[in-house]
Amino acid sequence: MDRDMVVLAASDSADNHRVRRHRARHTKSRNGCYPCKFRRVKCDELQPACRTCSSRGEPCSYPPPRVTSRKPPRSRADTEKDSNLPDFLESFDEGPLGLIQPLSINATAPTTISNPPHQHRHGDLDMNDLKLLQFYHLHTGRQMTLHQRRSNVWQQIMPELASESRYLMHLLLALGGMHMIKLKADAIGTSVEYSDTVDLEIIMIHHQRGLEGFREEVSRISPSNAESVFTGSLLLVAFAFAFLRVQGLHPLTGATEEMSGAMATPSLTNDTPRLNWLYLNRGVNSVIGDQWYVLKNSRLRAILILSHTDNYWEESSSYAPSRLSRCSPRLLKFAEGARQAVASIKASLDALGPPLDDLSSCSGTPTSQLSPSETLDWALDAHNETIRILDSVYLRILSVLRCAATEDSTDTEIQLDLEEAAILSWPCSIPSSFLVSLERSDRNSLYGHSLVILAHLYLVNTLVDTWYMRGSFEGEISKINALIGSLNGDQLSTFMIWPNEVLSLPLSCST
Repeated sequence: MDRDMVVLAASDSADNHRVRRHRARHTKSRNGCYPCKFRRVKCDELQPACRTCSSRGEPCSYPPPRVTSRKPPRSRADTEKDSNLPDFLESFDEGPLGLIQPLSINATAPTTISNPPHQHRHGDLDMNDLKLLQFYHLHTGRQMTLHQRRSNVWQQIMPELASESRYLMHLLLALGGMHMIKLKADAIGTSVEYSDTVDLEIIMIHHQRGLEGFREEVSRISPSNAESVFTGSLLLVAFAFAFLRVQGLHPLTGATEEMSGAMATPSLTNDTPRLNWLYLNRGVNSVIGDQWYVLKNSRLRAILILSHTDNYWEESSSYAPSRLSRCSPRLLKFAEGARQAVASIKASLDALGPPLDDLSSCSGTPTSQLSPSETLDWALDAHNETIRILDSVYLRILSVLRCAATEDSTDTEIQLDLEEAAILSWPCSIPSSFLVSLERSDRNSLYGHSLVILAHLYLVNTLVDTWYMRGSFEGEISKINALIGSLNGDQLSTFMIWPNEVLSLPLSCST
């Protein structure tokens, strides 16, 4: 009993203490920004962004200006009732729907684009952005990879990082939009219709704004922002893959051409293979290399860690159970001719003896510092190294098709192993001097061999059955085939027979 009295007395004392407390005197205002209202903090109401939002790096949006109107005096009961509400729930004077005023979803709207097509009233929701975000969550994030752990990165971790960074959110919305456009294009001629899509121009605006922010972050990359920069790199590369297909269906004109950023090459015709994605892909490798120790322990580590090393695929036994009897027609045709194709190109290159001045017009090559014979050796060494890489990637694919994890392999299991074998990593391995040979203004025999090798490397990408790869490189190989035909080289044209036969077959099994 005594203990109960002591507790009761202490409780009364605490109540009296609370009664004596007074709130600090302050000016009451309902004109603060929405984020401060949501966090229940005092807003200094500075325009265009208050100090709190500026320090947190968050978008700052204010309610529309209040319109003064004559109202009957409020009763004391009404005043006391409102005084018990938190600041962020106090009713506004804009009408009966004042309590459900939204936060400005379009905080990522471009500011440098004149008259953007998705411009909306200040404080309103941008329905196009919401469509893109919803599409990414429902479709894009779930279809980026077949690997469960990596899928979690695309579905949860990347959107979480994007919610903390404007430029990442731009890139994420752009990728979702590119998936939406591509899905609609692939559905043409089928019974499926996708009418509720977002315009390509809006998607390219998001891409441009995201690319601008990405460039700023890359220029000051450090362990503190390595995770976000790597995320931006992955979003950009996936966008670049899909863009190859979409740009072929929707040639960029006017504003959208200017918005294409690193993806487009306006100086090239639509019949010229685009190489920008190659340089972008190689840039991701430099990001990983500089920040490897940070990234391998980050939330993105599942993207970087592979189940097997290179030696696993290269040293796999030729007597392992074969998947070829259960492969799709395209994979089967690839397996039948891969080794012979590489051997034929290598033999032709070994026998190549062009006039030495053929190489003198190579832009970006060290011909001015080297003798003609040294220039020829330099160029041939680059091509031989690229063929070695081509052979290594082909062997890795053949090893995947040869090593059955189960007796009843499916398309999905094969695609999962192709992902584990990292067959799309070849752009990071080819020498820079080989890329130089692809950008020459002249059209000689060595240039023709460069195109042949590139087409056979592109063929690797056509074996990957994901939405952003599907159909993207078939068109590029077709362009290369046309260029080779224009060189009047019968032997070079014969090298393209097998790749075209592979592409003519379906990638998925019909049964």
